[in-house]
Amino acid sequence: MKIYIPTLGRVDNQITIKSIPDELLEKTYLVCSEEEAPLLKKIHDNLIICPSQNKKEGIGKVRQYIIDKSEEPNLLFLDDDLIFLKRENNSKKLKTIENTEFIKLYNWFIQKLNEGYPMVGLSARQGNHLSYPDKEIYLSRIFTVYALNTEILKNFNVRFDEMDLMEDFNVALRLIRYGFKTISNTEYAHAQKSSNQKGGCSLYRNIETQSKAARLLVKKHKPFVKLVKKKTDSWESMEEREDVTIYWKKAYQKGQY
Repeated sequence: MKIYIPTLGRVDNQITIKSIPDELLEKTYLVCSEEEAPLLKKIHDNLIICPSQNKKEGIGKVRQYIIDKSEEPNLLFLDDDLIFLKRENNSKKLKTIENTEFIKLYNWFIQKLNEGYPMVGLSARQGNHLSYPDKEIYLSRIFTVYALNTEILKNFNVRFDEMDLMEDFNVALRLIRYGFKTISNTEYAHAQKSSNQKGGCSLYRNIETQSKAARLLVKKHKPFVKLVKKKTDSWESMEEREDVTIYWKKAYQKGQY
């Protein structure tokens, strides 16, 4: 299974690639713009130049470009600014993982895709303790890190480019409403310094585009998505914004197409 890391505006700050074990680097690709390719080539040999990877296009178009070009049934998407953690000694405490642990996590993604789950996620550090002691949870929020069965997405015409932002929530909801369960690993977790930091989606995500995406997600999946006002210190320049609350389990139980 290949690993794809879309990146934009962070040629001098590639965090995720540093967490990839040597054994998986040949399977790992940085997805970038033509403009940034020469500098990124100095960091990692495997590049995919994406026409949609620019400051004007949403990340949904980038993800769909990779899926459309993929010749394999499974792939793993990672954001470019991540570190990875694991619960220490089966406690709630999270600790940065070693390379061997990343490979175990990578193999877990493959196992779950082979079991028939179309979208397989990883818990965020924030809120990970809420699922303790469970090591897997179903029908929950998936973003930033997820493996996909691209054949299922194509068969059901579930596409990431339906939305410029919140595209992962839309895809998860579409799959759930077609009767599929999603699953996430909570024994491990991902973490980033902050949301909407310099580079990446922050180049085109602002109060206006965020609100537009939130309202569109509500329109597509009402009543299982509710528009809300959120205030968080971790979102740079967007501490107050329109966002959504999603009722994942209700969407599975009552919202199937």
